[in-house]
Order: sequence, then structure tokens, then C-alpha cells
Amino acid sequence: MRLRCDRKDGPVWRVHLEPGNKAEVVFDGEGLAELDALLDDAENSRRCRVIVLESTSGVFCRGMDLEFLIAHAGEDQSERITAYARCMERLRRSDKAVVCLVDGDAMGGGVGLAAAADVVIATARSTFALPECVLGLIPAMVMPLLCERMPVQKARWMALSSRNVKADEALQIGLVDELVEGPIQLEQALRSVLKRMLRASPRAVARLKRFSSEIATLSRADALEAGADRTAQDLLELETIAAIRGFISGESPPWFERYRGRT
Repeated sequence: MRLRCDRKDGPVWRVHLEPGNKAEVVFDGEGLAELDALLDDAENSRRCRVIVLESTSGVFCRGMDLEFLIAHAGEDQSERITAYARCMERLRRSDKAVVCLVDGDAMGGGVGLAAAADVVIATARSTFALPECVLGLIPAMVMPLLCERMPVQKARWMALSSRNVKADEALQIGLVDELVEGPIQLEQALRSVLKRMLRASPRAVARLKRFSSEIATLSRADALEAGADRTAQDLLELETIAAIRGFISGESPPWFERYRGRT
């Protein structure tokens, strides 16, 4: 897998997953290192607000490079495995909003990549599968991400059955957030999502992502208490008060931006 980012001078970074020296997109050490470096750049950028992950038509990502594993049978793969887990966690906790566009097959680690995103938009021909159990493995790094998006039983059955989950079912169980007919509609849906995201405060986006993770294991009472504390702190900030005052007056907040698409 190789990465190509259209431009890094705007609020939206469109990151293309490309096959590299393989026929299709699969995870390898170099590709994961590129993704890790790109996430460094995004986190350090004051302009980047949304990361869009997209791939080639027909196949989104097939996960691990199985041919590499066969060629290096018996060798310790801890470094590559840890690199994948690190990238998924970085996507999940990134201060930037992450959108994933799926137009084709997502398998194994490719499903994890989609599940790590904040928003997944898929075309009708897309499918999602976890074939690990057929190979004598389990999708151990994908499951924590899936279980944030869907009921545990649905994630477990998806792994046990190893079947292709079609896009409409993926929408029903929570793996996909928006379903469209084809590539043209995919781009239209992305523009609509980005329009909404670029109205949100970058600071609020970062806080929302952290807060949703922090309350995941709390009781309802403790989560509500944490929410009250968070809101009270937010209301002490002059920027927040100014935004509320502007909202009442019908003014756009200072962080509002328009997505102008590809240039």
C-alpha cells in the first residue's frame, strides 16, 4: 500500500490508498509507516480539519498482505502488527474528523480501517468481510473498533461466519453511516458531510472524540456527571461565549469554512 495526498494546504486532506507494488491495496510495513507519518503531519497542521480516506474503485482494502506472510513464514511479525494497531488507534483518537469512502470490497484489516473512521460512506456494491477465522486467526485488532460501531453479537457473528456483508446490511448494523448508489453519489455525499463538518469547531470535534471514548466504560450517572463538568468548563471559554452570541445574532462562527472540492 502507498499513500497519496492531493494537497495539504486546506482544511480537507484527501488521502488515496494505492496498491503500490501489488495488484490491490494491502497493508505492508512501508504503507503503514506512510500512514503514521501522514497522521503526524495532520496532527501538527493548523489547517487540516478533516482527513478523507479513499481507495481504488472496486476494492477498498484487503487487509494483510497474505503473500508476504507466506514468504516469511515462521518470522516474528510483531512489528507490522503493532504498526497497524497503532495507526488504527491514531485514526480513532485523532483530533481531526476522519471520513472513509468505501467503493468496493473491504476485508480484514480494511474493515478495521473503515471502523476507525468517524463517518463511513459506502456505495451499494461495497462489501465487508472478516475472513480471519477461516485462516486460523481471529480479527483481534478489528473487534475493538467494530464493537464501538455495532452490537457485540453482530460483530462476533460477522467474524464467525466470515461471510460478505453487503452494504445495505452494513448500514443497518452500524458499520456504514451513509449508503449511496455509486461513485458520483459518493462524491456528492462527501461534499454534504464536509459542509457540515466544516461548520463545527475544531476544538469541539477533538473534545467530542475524546469524551465519547472516556465515557464508554462509565455508568450513566458517572457519564452524566462527566458531561456536566465538561459543559461547565466549555462555558468558561470566551471563544465559546462569542460563538453562542454570534449564533443568536445569526452570524457564522470564526471557524466556519466552505469546502471547495478538488481544484
